[in-house]
Amino acid sequence: MNGLWTAEFGSSTGMFGSGVAVFRDGEILGGDDLYYYVGQYQLDGQSFKASLTISPFIEGAESVFKTVGTSLTLELAGTLIDSSHATGHGTPKEMPSVKFGVKLTKRT
Repeated sequence: MNGLWTAEFGSSTGMFGSGVAVFRDGEILGGDDLYYYVGQYQLDGQSFKASLTISPFIEGAESVFKTVGTSLTLELAGTLIDSSHATGHGTPKEMPSVKFGVKLTKRT
């Protein structure tokens, strides 16, 4: 999974967003216009699991989970569709009833 990926994501709150993430040797670094992402991933064949903390860097920023100014930890599971495409789903640890989905496209 090493490389630069774009992410299109949404939650069961009806909010959507997009961003970028660099996957490198088990680590994830990325962000969007309001939040930055730091985390880890594990790849097992075509399946992956990730734990990612999203943190706001703009005061008053609303997340796709409809939280404001709060860091959240996402627990995700996903599948590599091919070498350039993946999908994932999960929930924020702090809000287990809220669902999250992501479509990833590898750019480099």
